[in-house]
Amino acid sequence: MKNKSVLLYLTGLFLFLVMFTACASSPGPGNGEQLPSWVTLPPADTSDTVYFIGAGSNPEGDTAMARTLAGADVVSSITRFLGVKVSSDTTVTAKDTLDKFTSTLDQTIRETSSAQIGDFRIVESFTDKNGATVNVYLLGSYNKKALLEEQARIKAVFAEQKAAISGPEAEGDSLVSASAFLAGAIKYIEAASAASVTDIDNADIKYERNMNKAREAIGNINLYALNDNLNAFIKQTFDESFKMKITGTPGIDGIVLTGVPVRITYKVVRANGRKAIRSESVITDQNGMISFFRPPANFVGTERVTMSLDLSASLETLENISDKLYAQFESLEQMVNSKKIGFTYNIISRAKEIATAVMIIDQDNSGASTGKTETTSGILEVLTSEGFSIRSIDVDSDILNMGDESLINAISKKYTGRFERLVFGTVGISDFQKDGDRFTVKVSGDIKVADLSSGKIIYTSGNRFKSAMGSNAASAMSAAFKQFGKVVGKSIANNLP
Repeated sequence: MKNKSVLLYLTGLFLFLVMFTACASSPGPGNGEQLPSWVTLPPADTSDTVYFIGAGSNPEGDTAMARTLAGADVVSSITRFLGVKVSSDTTVTAKDTLDKFTSTLDQTIRETSSAQIGDFRIVESFTDKNGATVNVYLLGSYNKKALLEEQARIKAVFAEQKAAISGPEAEGDSLVSASAFLAGAIKYIEAASAASVTDIDNADIKYERNMNKAREAIGNINLYALNDNLNAFIKQTFDESFKMKITGTPGIDGIVLTGVPVRITYKVVRANGRKAIRSESVITDQNGMISFFRPPANFVGTERVTMSLDLSASLETLENISDKLYAQFESLEQMVNSKKIGFTYNIISRAKEIATAVMIIDQDNSGASTGKTETTSGILEVLTSEGFSIRSIDVDSDILNMGDESLINAISKKYTGRFERLVFGTVGISDFQKDGDRFTVKVSGDIKVADLSSGKIIYTSGNRFKSAMGSNAASAMSAAFKQFGKVVGKSIANNLP
């Protein structure tokens, strides 16, 4: 601390000599007063207090301006004591922290010569005039313990902010050298994210360097499908899981990567018949493996399960980057998106092999039978083309007016040994419109499929609607019922177990 006092003394003395050497008039105080001893010989620091002096001069006699300069000199002395220096590598956060500290001091000093804020105060001030020139000297004191705490706090912010880029980048280098490519890539992204929000001169360079490193690290991640082309019956579980392995070196026997986040996506069909995508997030196990049992599918056909590298959490930190940085982000995102594997699977229905009967009544807008079988025709057209063993049976209005249980029992007895399933229901006109020479008919109904041996309903279409137009009422009705049948037939083909 003695060295510090000597340094402060020499600094004050130098400023004093410069100011008074610059004056062509008398070298002594122009107002006849002697300079206080603390101007040329600042008080020595004590165990409790650190002293700082500041000097300011204005050749036009502006005392306020001279005091402002003296206050800035005090603040500058305190900043030098803190031992932190703003450079091109200093981040916005670090600059703001120091600026808030110094601006508070500066504002306090400007307000009054007896200014005090917390543990800092101005203890002495002296104004000297030498001709037109006015000189102001200030002596400030700072509680030593509090000042040292501020010093430690601000230094920590400077160190933390500088390390926000260099720290993760160094960790990334270490991880990649150990073939921990995913962990290394995440660290590089962290460093790039920190660089993207700073205003340092070389932020763009650091951002681009870390993004390139991240892309290169991810490029070393390899995904391998261990099986494919799995089969399962509709609404039943698969006999085996979809398996994938991730390595950090080429080849299925390469270095395994554990804890790698993977997103699994697959298609489902909602109750309304619309398709949707489901996803699940998993991580590789200690063997670098993913083993996924797809939930039972509620449709028939060929589809795919996709497993892809999931870095969404890390990439989210770069979502708000500026346009000039976007090219590197897009390139990295493309690399991540390329790391995926698709598995093909087939959902099979036994329904095609089961003898099925169709009995549906089409009703007009009064509820009476139309005497036609357009809905049945539409269903048969679709299911026959799909390979179903299906045929229509005579419509019995009395049976169709029974409850489901009685209807199923009656058909089961009547067609014992001929059919195992029954498609049944009624479809009626729910709306009829005439617009000029065009007719529009809407039909609706709920078609069900029953297992005749167990008596259970194994499929229901729900209350569906279908509209059609025609040049006359008959053609519009016929088209509406037929199209309704086709829609239900497709749904049955895709959903019947």
